[in-house]
Amino acid sequence: MRTLRVALLLAVVAGAFAIVAPGDAARADGEGRSLKADLDGFEEPPAVSSTGSGEFRAKISRDRSSFEYTLRYEDLEGTVTQAHIHVGQKGVNGGISVWLCETSTNPGPADTPDCPGPNSGEVTGMVTAAQVIGPSGQGVAPGEFEELLEAMREGVTYANVHSTRNPGGEIRGQIRRRGGD
Repeated sequence: MRTLRVALLLAVVAGAFAIVAPGDAARADGEGRSLKADLDGFEEPPAVSSTGSGEFRAKISRDRSSFEYTLRYEDLEGTVTQAHIHVGQKGVNGGISVWLCETSTNPGPADTPDCPGPNSGEVTGMVTAAQVIGPSGQGVAPGEFEELLEAMREGVTYANVHSTRNPGGEIRGQIRRRGGD
């Protein structure tokens, strides 16, 4: 009888760990909700010599239906014209998936925040499926938010800031998961 009670207790304890473990395992292996990118000119392909730098930070909502972001850039050598998230691995240019900010000379989709400037600034926003515009040719159709999140978590997206001096992009950084979240 005592052996049966011990076995039953062990089964209950093991079941409790099985319920808790997936969330803990997700955090431990980097499946957190925070993403980041450090931006500089040498990440642009081809590399750009620029005094500019920046950072992109994002926090995915618990229900995975949106993320809030902050994009900060400073000391650009040209006047900021636009900023985006693109799909593309390190060293490769890819298509635009989300507009992070716009200017009057380079307007984005409706509800795109304005880029502060002219050479430094910080912009915040929220991205949902409605802001995902593609790139369809790379397997992310407009509105496919989950595909974008997967690409971001896999490290095959980048944030970049375009300027009048470097229309193709003055600073760029690969988006990756932040540890410890």
